[in-house]
Amino acid sequence: MRTTIIPIALMMALAGCASSGVTLSQQAVRAAYSPGQFALASAGRDTRVVIIGNPFGGDQGAFEVAVTDAMQGQHFGQPTNFTTTPGEDARLTHRVVFLFDPATAVNPARLCRPEMTEVATAPDANRITLFAAFCLEERLLTHIVGRAPTAANARDPAFRDLVGQVTNGLFPPERDRNRGRRCPPMMNC
Repeated sequence: MRTTIIPIALMMALAGCASSGVTLSQQAVRAAYSPGQFALASAGRDTRVVIIGNPFGGDQGAFEVAVTDAMQGQHFGQPTNFTTTPGEDARLTHRVVFLFDPATAVNPARLCRPEMTEVATAPDANRITLFAAFCLEERLLTHIVGRAPTAANARDPAFRDLVGQVTNGLFPPERDRNRGRRCPPMMNC
């Protein structure tokens, strides 16, 4: 009987760890996006990340480091270094924008505009909301919204899971050419 209880308890503990309460919505991939577009911009080099807001308050620089650390390796494709301080090898035409807890709803297309750095944020005591976009200059390539229950801080595994899942959703391995688009079947739009 004891051998039955131990595996069941272990499975229940692992199931609890696997569910952090992250939900993803509003994922969209624009026609201009392809995995090759991400590889061109990011493979083997720095990828610029713009972070707006901080659900925990405190030192923004430390928060940005924690966010970009949580992004590393969470995407499909070639290795890249997500950073808010890209080196000279970065293609500055491309960037990732993370907007935490906007005070009002945000049109995803606006995430790629320069004025987004001045958007008001309002942290929620019960959850963290993250709007994210992958941009080519001021054009939106992909976007996604993630939500998770409030975490203790930016190093909390639940918060890291939110950032990781959102990062993964920004860079799909292929784009569905016909979903949500006015493209005739069999056309390479």
